[in-house]
Amino acid sequence: MAEPASRVGRYEILREIGRGAMGIVYEARDPALDRTVALKVIQPSAGGDAARVLEERFLAEARIAARLQHPGIVVVHDVGVDPSSGSMFIALELLRGQTLADLGGEGPLDWRTVLRLTAQVARALGYAHAHGVVHRDIKPANVFVLPTGEAKVMDFGIARLESDRQRLTTKGEFIGTPLYTAPEQARNEDVDGRADVFSLGSVAYTLLTGQAAFLAPSIPGIVHRIVYEEPDPLSGLVSGLPPDVERVLACALEKEPARRYPTAEAFADDAEDVLAGRPPRHAGTGDHVDREPESPLEALLDGDEPPLAPSAPQPSPTQTVALRDTRPPASARRRAFVVAAAAALLVVLALPLWLARRPPASSANPVSPRRAGASATPRAQPSSPAAAGGPLAALLPAPPGRLRIDLDHPLKNGSIRVFVDDQLALEEELKGQERTTALVFRTHAGSFREDLEVRPGLHEVRVEVRWDENVRSEHIIGKFRPGVTRRLEASLGRIRHDLDLQWK
Repeated sequence: MAEPASRVGRYEILREIGRGAMGIVYEARDPALDRTVALKVIQPSAGGDAARVLEERFLAEARIAARLQHPGIVVVHDVGVDPSSGSMFIALELLRGQTLADLGGEGPLDWRTVLRLTAQVARALGYAHAHGVVHRDIKPANVFVLPTGEAKVMDFGIARLESDRQRLTTKGEFIGTPLYTAPEQARNEDVDGRADVFSLGSVAYTLLTGQAAFLAPSIPGIVHRIVYEEPDPLSGLVSGLPPDVERVLACALEKEPARRYPTAEAFADDAEDVLAGRPPRHAGTGDHVDREPESPLEALLDGDEPPLAPSAPQPSPTQTVALRDTRPPASARRRAFVVAAAAALLVVLALPLWLARRPPASSANPVSPRRAGASATPRAQPSSPAAAGGPLAALLPAPPGRLRIDLDHPLKNGSIRVFVDDQLALEEELKGQERTTALVFRTHAGSFREDLEVRPGLHEVRVEVRWDENVRSEHIIGKFRPGVTRRLEASLGRIRHDLDLQWK
């Protein structure tokens, strides 16, 4: 390997300090300003589309990073091209300290340290997002921690300028670090700042537990976990962790961007709130998610006022003040009494019906278990005014979600068992039809279809297939919404008999 040049542009190379996909990083001296810098250099390429794209990415990194001036983002001093070699370079402030990858390699960190660093990084990302920049590769190695404890975000090499919708990647190319990427980014969809929020939440999870949230043996396995599975609960991995820490990270790690923190600043707010001993102002309040609408009875039981009918257009602020100043106190008291009486009457009328529809105490299972030979015909529901669409329909509990099992298998005989949250929900026999292939070989093929009612919420579904002396079992996590059917496609391989589960 050839020795590196002693100079690049006006910079004197001192030593190599790192290598990456975007080039080599040197510690270098700037004689014009008599300061030491980190010099990232990309060598001239032999040409071709791939080389051109790589050079475009490098220039994009320089242009993007140069426009971001924030204490939490590494400073860009200079950008240029070396006239003698054609190498492109970017001069950055030279940082002393450790990356989060180095800190996390020493074992799990205290939750206070993690939240403090997370809040700093989130503030820096919020600044970048406000300037139209999404980082898209937040990972422990891209966050540097100075000896003072300050965190700085590095490497905007694959960031996207939202203003001009730069597309430096070819269609289908995966950009980012799989372990920390957001679900929408893993699906190759358009992303915004909420993707960085998810990645930062995943980094925080890793620092707290000492293990990645979505670790799997292969990249496809990692991507599957990111898109479809929830990480192990923090409370089971970190002793003495305040519940609000788990609430904050759960909000950052929501699969759907619409249910995640809407901004990095909101993430930082909550991290700082928990550090200060305050309840997080965003997580768990409904400000960050599209919540399912509450029925009037649920609102009453939660202590909220019942929804009122639409009223006439409201007066202007000036008129409102005048009305409030002139309204007799007795009128206000009468109005409050009428509202309270109406609410109480609604509870009295609706509560018996609601209690009658509640499942008995013994049926706390997320589904009603079925055994082999049980009838697949749904039980008729008792009639009620609500079932007929009467005026009390809105007062009934939300309908259950539905789980549709769709299994293809190569078995002659066998059985399937389905567990929801480790509770047996279904047990049925499997049978396959004989088929002849290549005029010699006889095989079997069969399918199984079944629907189950599932309580709305997040559940672990485990499918177990048995035949002869063999058993295959796999699990998957899914969120079920009231009245919505989710199809779980399961397949048992013909050769190795691997069991595969996928949401469809």
